[in-house]
Amino acid sequence: MRGSVVVVVAAGAIGCLLASLPSARANSDEEDALIRRAIQLRKHGDDRAAHAELRRAYEIARSPRAAAQLGFAEQALGMWPQAEGHVREALAAPGDPWIRKHRATVEESLATIRSHVGRVQIEGGQPGAQVSVNGQPVGALPLREAVPVSAGPVDIEVRGAGFESSLKTIHVAAGELARVPFTLRPVAPPPQARTRQPALPQPRFAQAPVSPLPASAPGPAVQLTENRADAGRGRRMGGIGLVAGGVAAIGGGVAASVVGKNKFDAIGADAAADRPYNVSNGNWKTYETAAAALYVVGGVAVVGGVVLYMSGRPGAEERRPPAVSSISLRPVVAPSRAGASLSVRF
Repeated sequence: MRGSVVVVVAAGAIGCLLASLPSARANSDEEDALIRRAIQLRKHGDDRAAHAELRRAYEIARSPRAAAQLGFAEQALGMWPQAEGHVREALAAPGDPWIRKHRATVEESLATIRSHVGRVQIEGGQPGAQVSVNGQPVGALPLREAVPVSAGPVDIEVRGAGFESSLKTIHVAAGELARVPFTLRPVAPPPQARTRQPALPQPRFAQAPVSPLPASAPGPAVQLTENRADAGRGRRMGGIGLVAGGVAAIGGGVAASVVGKNKFDAIGADAAADRPYNVSNGNWKTYETAAAALYVVGGVAVVGGVVLYMSGRPGAEERRPPAVSSISLRPVVAPSRAGASLSVRF
């Protein structure tokens, strides 16, 4: 009886294995077709479309071959951290036939990729706070491993519930491990609404008898003063603001010009040294266009601010000391009469 059970179980296992073979074969054929199509796209210079095809091939079975080809496409697109991860994954399967055949090429590609990759280690912060690097979420604090990043400027943002978000921008060199400390500050509680204090009762005083004033005694004078307002102050302040904004725009134009020139020079240097074309330097013309626009906007703002300021300057009449007019009212009390004395001065 026991022998019959063993035979039945073995037969079932063999049947399941045979049934899964056509499905595995179909997946292998689909993966192979996608990789071949992606290689043709890369030969025609369409690395982005090839990356999409290789991503689909990688999701089928995550084979070492698909991981390596996906890393090659990401290398061509300048996606250095992603490329490093997939190429390292491919090399982690030394027994794969495709890896054994092309191991030297894969290792050479990994060395090139690592020359463009640094790492950042996030320290401190609040446990559970979310971390984003260059706008991409990478996990919650504390992070167990350093985050691979492309060499150059890196934006790191940490957000935690009940705390103010913190953003830092650092420059990471290739092969460098940068340790970045964060300290999150709690969000200040909202100000409490002020309660209106009840009005206190006013004390009542007994009315004291008014003693008569001496004859013709002058009373207290009431004086009104009129000052001339500065009508052009608003225009002068607006002019100063425009000039400041124009200077800031011109400064931004200078910065954009410097960045564009550095990118253009980097392209020439890479070509002279027979290095691969760096896609991140291809937008140098955009920086030059932005710089020209900032120069124009800044110049117009400066000129407009000067004109607005000059139009708000006070005229000769307004620069004179303001005229003062006064009215004096004095009560006059006499034994036989009562009245008031009015005095007006311009």
